[in-house]
Amino acid sequence: TFTKSGHTFQGWATSSTGSVVYSNSEVVKNLKTSGTVTLYAVWKANTYTVKYYANNGSGTMSDTTCTYDQNCTLRTNAFSRSGYTYQGWATSSSGGVAYTNGEVIKNAKTSGTLSLYAVWNANGYTIAYNNNGGTGTMSNTSCTYGTSCTLRSNTFTKSGHTFQGWATSST
Repeated sequence: TFTKSGHTFQGWATSSTGSVVYSNSEVVKNLKTSGTVTLYAVWKANTYTVKYYANNGSGTMSDTTCTYDQNCTLRTNAFSRSGYTYQGWATSSSGGVAYTNGEVIKNAKTSGTLSLYAVWNANGYTIAYNNNGGTGTMSNTSCTYGTSCTLRSNTFTKSGHTFQGWATSST
């Protein structure tokens, strides 16, 4: 009936560091002629698997197998996501960073699977306005990848010309 967190009972030994001599519920006879026989529980540390998910990114990563009571190093992110920067690992697809690349963990699970999801932060970018031969100045616009960004209304002027719209090159 004994339990040990993160371990599985293997059987009984006759010393605290011994190997399994008797299995659980084994029928034994004549262990000792008198006195007390002390049996020691033998435990095996459980393993658990760390699975990595791209979380709207792309690529693949191998799992990591960890053993309870031992240090385990998380893999470095190999996923990518266009327009985003990797931040760390979360324990849910919408969670915040709980672990970092290469972090050493210990006893994160007693068994089973620890699912880690890449956390992404949308990159920012700037729209700069060029008067392209006209006159005047305009402030830049700061935008975030994946979200709508409203262009500023033109305040440039050019004698004899009517503003037609914005282009991404001078020609």
